[in-house]
Amino acid sequence: MSSADEFSAIILRYKQSDPYCHQLFVKENASKATCKQKPSGRTLYVLNVPPYATEEALQQAFSSAGEVERVVLQEKPSSKESAPIEVMTKDVFCFKVAYVVFTKPGALKKLLKTKTINPLHSEEKPLLTGVAKWTKAYQERIPNPATLQQEIDQYMESYDRKVEEQKAEESNNAADDDGWVTVSKKNSGVFAQNQAVVKKLEKKLDEDRSTKELKNFYTFQIREAKKDDIISLRKKYDRDLKKMEQIKKAKRFKPY
Repeated sequence: MSSADEFSAIILRYKQSDPYCHQLFVKENASKATCKQKPSGRTLYVLNVPPYATEEALQQAFSSAGEVERVVLQEKPSSKESAPIEVMTKDVFCFKVAYVVFTKPGALKKLLKTKTINPLHSEEKPLLTGVAKWTKAYQERIPNPATLQQEIDQYMESYDRKVEEQKAEESNNAADDDGWVTVSKKNSGVFAQNQAVVKKLEKKLDEDRSTKELKNFYTFQIREAKKDDIISLRKKYDRDLKKMEQIKKAKRFKPY
C-alpha cells in the first residue's frame, strides 16, 4: 500500500475563473511487476477524483503536460499497484480513483514537476453538471418526432411486406378446381385440405354413385360405362401429364 508522503497535491478547478478549487493527490504508479493496462513510467495514480469528473474531462485536464493515451476510473483503489484495472459501473456518483496513462514518459515527469493541469470545463469541451446535466439527460429520453416517424414507417413497410408474402404463400397452398395443391419447401410433407374442395369431392362422389345405379341396369349400359371410364381416365392422365411437365419447367417440383 502507498503512504501519504508519496503523493503530491494538484489543484483542480471546474472553470479557470473559479475562485474555489479541488485537490487531487497524485503519484507515479510504479510497480516491479509488469501490467499492460498500467505501463511503467507512463501511468499516473490519482486519488480524490470528484464524482462529476468524467474520463473525457480528466483527459482534457491532464493533457496540459502532454498527450494522454487513456484515462480509466475505478470506484476503489486496487490492492496492488500491479493489479489489473477493474471495470467500474457507469453513472456511479462517488469519489473515484483514476489511472492516467500518458503517451510518452516525459509527460508524466513534466506533470509531477509543474503540478498544474487544465480545468475540467472549457468552451471547446464542456462538462455539464447539476441542472444542465439533468436537463440534457431528460431531453435525450424524449424521442425526436421525425426519427420516431421514420422508424414507424420502416416498421409498417416491413409489416406490409410480410403480409403480402403470407397472402402469396396462402394462395400457393390453395387447391385448384381438380383438388391439386402446389407443393413447395415450406408446405412439403403437410397435407392441405380445403373444406370447399372436400364438399365438392363428396358431391361428385354422390352424383357418380347415383348415375352408376341407373347406368348399370343393362349389360350394354355397363359396357358403355366402362368405355367412357377408360376414355375419361386417358384424358385425365394426359391432363395430369401436362400439368406435371409445367410444374417441372417452373422448378417447383422437387420429389427429393
